[in-house]
Amino acid sequence: MMSQTRHNTDQATGLCSNTSSHRDAVLLASTVNTAIENAETTACSGQDDTAAMIEDHAAPVTTPNGDENRPTMLQIQQQKQDLHPSKQIIRKINSCGTDCSKALDILYETQPFLKNNDMEEIRTPLPKDLQKNNGTFDAKVIVAVIQLLAKHGNYSTPLDLLSNVIQLHKSKIVPTYYLLSVYKSIIGMLALQEQKVKLINLHRQILHYIYVEIPNNIQGTPPMDVYHVTLSALGKCRQMDAILDLLNRMETQQTITHTVFQDNNDMENQNVLDNLPWKHPLPDRMAYLTALNSGIRCKSPVSSMEIMNRMKSRGMALDAVVYNHVLSSLANKKIIQRYELVKDIWHDMEGMNMCTDATYKLLIQIFTKECQWSDVAVAKSRMEAQQTGSSSLSVVMGSTSSGQESVAVDPKIEPLIPGYIADLEKLEKGSTFSKKPWYKVGRVRVDGQMNNHLMDNTIVFGIQQHKNPILNGLSLVFYTVTGEKLGYVLIRNELVNSQVNHEVNANGEGKGMFYSSIMGMFIDECHRGKGLARYFLGIWLSICLRTHAFPQSEKINKPLLSLVLSNFGFQAVSDGAAVEVEVCPIEHIQETTTCTLGPIADLGWKPKFALYTKQLMNFSERELRIQSMIVTRVPPNPRGKVIAVKTCFEHPMTQNARKGQDFVQERSQLAESVRLIWGKSSEESSSHVDFFIEDELLKRIIF
Repeated sequence: MMSQTRHNTDQATGLCSNTSSHRDAVLLASTVNTAIENAETTACSGQDDTAAMIEDHAAPVTTPNGDENRPTMLQIQQQKQDLHPSKQIIRKINSCGTDCSKALDILYETQPFLKNNDMEEIRTPLPKDLQKNNGTFDAKVIVAVIQLLAKHGNYSTPLDLLSNVIQLHKSKIVPTYYLLSVYKSIIGMLALQEQKVKLINLHRQILHYIYVEIPNNIQGTPPMDVYHVTLSALGKCRQMDAILDLLNRMETQQTITHTVFQDNNDMENQNVLDNLPWKHPLPDRMAYLTALNSGIRCKSPVSSMEIMNRMKSRGMALDAVVYNHVLSSLANKKIIQRYELVKDIWHDMEGMNMCTDATYKLLIQIFTKECQWSDVAVAKSRMEAQQTGSSSLSVVMGSTSSGQESVAVDPKIEPLIPGYIADLEKLEKGSTFSKKPWYKVGRVRVDGQMNNHLMDNTIVFGIQQHKNPILNGLSLVFYTVTGEKLGYVLIRNELVNSQVNHEVNANGEGKGMFYSSIMGMFIDECHRGKGLARYFLGIWLSICLRTHAFPQSEKINKPLLSLVLSNFGFQAVSDGAAVEVEVCPIEHIQETTTCTLGPIADLGWKPKFALYTKQLMNFSERELRIQSMIVTRVPPNPRGKVIAVKTCFEHPMTQNARKGQDFVQERSQLAESVRLIWGKSSEESSSHVDFFIEDELLKRIIF
């Protein structure tokens, strides 16, 4: 949205070329240029209002006849594109894929001063007030190239580019902001490299940049955004001690020292050669938040608590963002007196009315790990009351005469978690290769002629808890008999009109309605294209049928998942938000076709499916790449299947149940559809789903 390229006055004048008033045209051009200058001035503060300014200042021009001649949307769009030439260049760079040489050619063509042999030709002195990231010295282009090179494992070329830019800066060919942008991208690259290769210590080079190179090259203290990038990079390198040391130097405004590290123990073995005539700046709020985020990444709750206390000592206001960062860090790793620390933070946040949904979810997660079930119930009730806007809570916390908190808990909530854990302990644990524990529920055998990719033609499936099991979130996970993970399905379950885990109420009257909603599906990359999606859906639907649950979905944005659901008879919910698309194999699209991302041949990755639609789709390039799809405006030949995306789905059985209508026939049709997955018909199929547990226990652990 933000452009740093100055718009030419003649181009702006062209917006009103059909008027006879040259004066009005010049006024409009001047107004647009003023808007751009204002936008450029706010670039350093992160504001991004160029497009809005253009539309606001592109006011209608009055002709001599008194008619208003407002620029058309097409003209305004063209004006925006003129303000964003770097975006088009960056798209070309990203489309290079693994062809790094092509990306470098685009860079050198766009910014020829980067070529060594052109250095003598470009000796135009820089204006003293050149502070904007625009025009000839648009650093976003070289940053995009560095990111592309690092993505594909080319780390030496970016360092060569940095050396070249340093020399150009010394020769006063490139401005300081250009050099700093390259430094920031290199710091991010080094952090990425150290993440991939654990044995190297590139964080030492990052510290060398912030302590020595950057101050010397710019002859001053590095800007605060460079410190932000450095703190984030050190967090990715898991160097929490270095982060705390850097914060300490900033807080005390120590003089920047020319430091040389002698070995891997950076903080203890270093030689200070001399002092540089500049001081570290005082850390701002963003510096502390970046350090807190690094504390989460490094699983260092002690460091997070220390950073929060440092903010307090400096008189900085602590808000929900800070507290939630600390709670997230405490949730990642157990420390001594964690429960007491979390209770204190919760008490402070409640007193200042700061608790959000994220706060309560973190509290539930921590209290669950601490087996503090009454606190879990309190947090859950308060979260539900906040979501509904209710002023009355089912949980009331007060103070007893002894000064300790007394908790009145809704009796329907308190016993849930202990019973749920006890039920899980009755199940057999899955393979130990998984990072998170999972529990076996059953297995399914598929006919050999249907899938010869699975050893023993068997899929073992089970459940895996989310961090907040009380919120009824869990995953159905799928493994081979050898313990290799095939994928998982995310589901969220709920029980309506009844107490959780009980089919009847206290009077023994009525039954609740169980709803199981699929949220998403993931299939391991090496197992895609083998027909596993319908097996996964079939297992989930088998569980729904066995537990008498009504299947539905939350909003589905993935077209392929929508396609599989529609094959089982699911129908899109008519909420006005659904977008119809036509799905087909990529072979049904000509290779010369241009998709929304450009020519198919220039994508840099190979799509397997195509989406055809006349409506505007806002799928990002990442979403399409992950799903191996493209969006095209050209109809496929032969035509594909029309489905809906960006909407929820319900099975006809669920729809009838909501209306209070009979659903026996729809249930029978769904059961037959599931049986057909494993064979040609229910009589001929030798494949079936084996559950390791009884129906009642299955219902309790699922719901």
